[in-house]
Amino acid sequence: MSGFRDTFTKDDGKEGLLGYDDAAFLYFAGCVLLVAALPWTYQVAKTAIFGRNPSEKEFVTHKKTDRVCKSASMATGSSADVAKSRFTRGFLIQVGVLAFMWLCLLIIIANVGGHQEMRRFDPFALLEVAPDASAADIKKAYRKLSLVYHPDKNPDDPLAVSRFIEITRAYTSLTDETAKSNYEKYGNPDGPTTSKVGIGLPRFLLEKTNQLMILCIFFFFLLFVVPMAAIQYYQRTKDYASNGVLIETLHTFASYINDATRVKNCPELLAISGESRAMVMRPTDNEAMKPIGQQVVEHKKAEFAKWPIVMKNTYLVYAHMQRLHHLMTPELRQDLDQLLRCSMRLSQAMIEIGCMREWFFTAQAMIEFRRSLVQALDIKASNLLQVPHFTEEHIKHCKTGKNPVSSLDAFLKKEPEDRKGMASLEPEQVLDIEAFCEHVSHMELRATVEVEDEAEIVVGDIATVTVQMKRNNLKDGETVGPVHAPLFPEPKYEEWWVFLVEGSFSRIIAFERVRSTERFIEEKMRFQLSRPGKHRLELHILCDSYAGLDQKVVLEFNVCHEDDPAVKREIVVHKEDEDLDLQPTLFQQFMGDFGGEEESEEEEDDDDKDKDKEK
Repeated sequence: MSGFRDTFTKDDGKEGLLGYDDAAFLYFAGCVLLVAALPWTYQVAKTAIFGRNPSEKEFVTHKKTDRVCKSASMATGSSADVAKSRFTRGFLIQVGVLAFMWLCLLIIIANVGGHQEMRRFDPFALLEVAPDASAADIKKAYRKLSLVYHPDKNPDDPLAVSRFIEITRAYTSLTDETAKSNYEKYGNPDGPTTSKVGIGLPRFLLEKTNQLMILCIFFFFLLFVVPMAAIQYYQRTKDYASNGVLIETLHTFASYINDATRVKNCPELLAISGESRAMVMRPTDNEAMKPIGQQVVEHKKAEFAKWPIVMKNTYLVYAHMQRLHHLMTPELRQDLDQLLRCSMRLSQAMIEIGCMREWFFTAQAMIEFRRSLVQALDIKASNLLQVPHFTEEHIKHCKTGKNPVSSLDAFLKKEPEDRKGMASLEPEQVLDIEAFCEHVSHMELRATVEVEDEAEIVVGDIATVTVQMKRNNLKDGETVGPVHAPLFPEPKYEEWWVFLVEGSFSRIIAFERVRSTERFIEEKMRFQLSRPGKHRLELHILCDSYAGLDQKVVLEFNVCHEDDPAVKREIVVHKEDEDLDLQPTLFQQFMGDFGGEEESEEEEDDDDKDKDKEK
């Protein structure tokens, strides 16, 4: 209890409590509230004025060096997201909590104003007598107060004990000559002393009537609240893998994904995930889904038609990829956005399963499905639909006539005046297309294969493939910003997957996931060479955010047999290494000490024998 009572005490630890003051607790509580309320208030005010992107916790924040797409569709989408994210229920709860915190802070400031920094020792006030009271009046007051606050009458009240000690010291300072002299000279009956400040806790913790309640609250939190919080956290996290995907979903993907899985299988794969099946099915969804069901083109016969939520989400994914958002009700659009937000983690898991099993075409199909979700592209649609304001009619103009263009990469390489299909567009729309073309990465790829520090490549060596990638559309010091994806509900930064594939078997030898947004990127991929002869490997880089930007480089090299006479590998031994070999090891040094002692004993024995023979 001494930690609760010891706010201002005499330096002598044997003396009891001089008194308890709430000022320390008020200062402590005020500082804690202020430290928490100030940055939180700033964040809430910033959200109220400028809005907040709903996915800012899940994505990298924008850097000053990011080059963002300045097309009108991205600006409109960003403004709409900001408007939606301002006054949500969570935001209003934050405002209510903040208002309560500031109210508590104002009450604390008002109470602190009535406290003195350090309470002086005043014996007359403690004995409740006037400064000119006689010795008889002082003695009478002391007896009266001591009967009230004596420890024998208040065995379980620490405040009464503290009060009794104060009364006794006050009486001593006014009756004892030495104590009175010290009080008059130093303001303290004990002479010159120092004070110490203890932990700032509120006064009600020491009140006798509150002790049982405080003890009950303490054990309630210790034995109920803390264990329940731990159990709840465990229940929420035990079903998830480290990548944030449900373990049940990973098992489902592992069961259904094989070397023949292609993009047409992916919409239903996404719909049978645990995250998808956990979504709510409303009574009105059947009626709302009818226009979508009449317009959607299915690329594969459904295998899970008996599950309504799976069929609903499969059709929503198809409708998104075929850009039928105008047929969706606001509730269905919210369901689609929720599914798309989960889709990045789920498609990432699909890609990793293909990579772990060394199925290149399967991993490639998963990446194609991922960018189809980002760009809202159907499976067989032209990748030129990613260009702002382009429709099927504009794409027909691009593919006909002189110098036709059928891919996004070819369209980006054209000069602005040579790009086809834009004759019927407004000037503002043409500017949007130019902004889009400047924003999309123009990736330059180079790759070399070698064995580090060797001139020849021999069986058993660890070969290193150095991949160099350069975004030619960026300037030095710039980084690429979020991709142009006006139909995707949250910002998405582009990623590149690098695959080293054995051409004849389409087997993944090595792979890397590149998330860098810098202009220059360099990755090293290492693998062991197991057979001699000519090798032909294919290096693929696949973009997970745009269709039509993938590139491939063929690497051809010859691997020599280790007994080949043309292979000349001299083993150079440096003098430092030779000197190091001459040094005894730790074991030799340890055994050498014992060996030296045995040899010295043998030498002494031999000397003694020689002396005996001479005698």
